[in-house]
Order: sequence, then C-alpha cells, then structure tokens
Amino acid sequence: MYILDIITNMNNKLLIQTLRNVTFVAVYVFFVSQIMQNGDRLFGEVDNMLAPFVFLLLFSLSAAVVGGLIFGQSIMLFFSGKKSESIKAALYSVGWLGIYTVLGLILLLVLK
Repeated sequence: MYILDIITNMNNKLLIQTLRNVTFVAVYVFFVSQIMQNGDRLFGEVDNMLAPFVFLLLFSLSAAVVGGLIFGQSIMLFFSGKKSESIKAALYSVGWLGIYTVLGLILLLVLK
C-alpha cells in the first residue's frame, strides 16, 4: 500500500509539473501570437530583409523555448535514470498541450 501511495503522489506531482510547463508554453505562445498579430502597429510597415530575418529568429527561439518546456523535464528524468517517469512526463505534456489546443479551438468556435 505504501508503494502505491508513493507512485500516486509521484504521478500527481508529475501531472502538476507538466501542467505548469504547458501553461507557460500557452502563455508564451499567446504573447508571441500577439506580437505577430500586431506587428504592423508595433513596428510599422517593414519592407526590407530584416523582417524575415527577425521572424526566423523568433521562430527559432520559440522552438527552443517550447521544446525546452515540453520535453526538458522528460530529458532530465531520462538522464537521471527514471526512464518510465520520463515517458510519462512527455506523454502528460503532449496530453496537456492537446487539451489546451482543443480548448482554444472550442473558444474560437464559441467566439465566432
């Protein structure tokens, strides 16, 4: 019974940590989307080679930030020898991201 309690607490802790990480991803994506949505108002009409360069830099930064938040904990668990927790963390993170995506799509339909 004691081992089952430890596993349950570990899974709950892992669920909460992955939810926190994916919430940070959602907030980050929201802010980046607002920059992209309001780029003309923020930076004016840009018609030079700097705009695509900065866009690709932002895209690369976003891939690194989101990848770190989604899979960083899984990678750290994996290299700590906790392979099963690593897989669970990755699956939980992708699951939470899927839930946020579905909620966003529902919100778009409701606000239509």
